[in-house]
Amino acid sequence: MSYYDTKQALITQLVGASITGITSADIAFENKDFDPGGKSIWLSCYFIPATSEMLGKTPISSNEDRGIFQVSVFVALNNNDYDNAQLQTVDSVLSSFQYNSSTVYNGQKVSILSATVNNGTENESWFKRDISINYLTFSTR
Repeated sequence: MSYYDTKQALITQLVGASITGITSADIAFENKDFDPGGKSIWLSCYFIPATSEMLGKTPISSNEDRGIFQVSVFVALNNNDYDNAQLQTVDSVLSSFQYNSSTVYNGQKVSILSATVNNGTENESWFKRDISINYLTFSTR
């Protein structure tokens, strides 16, 4: 398993999604400068590996790796649209990471197990709602 290939597969899926009003310039990536000033809606994403299980004891056996790809959707706090644009964006992200779908990067296939959305919280001058996308990938050692 390659953490890099897994993360890139998930990011490529997100960037390639058809999300109204969102381009790659509206997505904050880990360890990269991002200024949300002047934006009414934007995303941030986080790659969170969770478990790695051996599926055999030989050098040619596989590993099963699971984790979470979290996408946070931010809208201006107390705006006139409430959270309508945010929920439409959440719907678009969810449709790009549907159950049993998959994405591939550099030969690393990443399967989507589930996606959940939280109730949202205030975060400085933004209202934030998180989408937790549970993934699974297999790889040879």
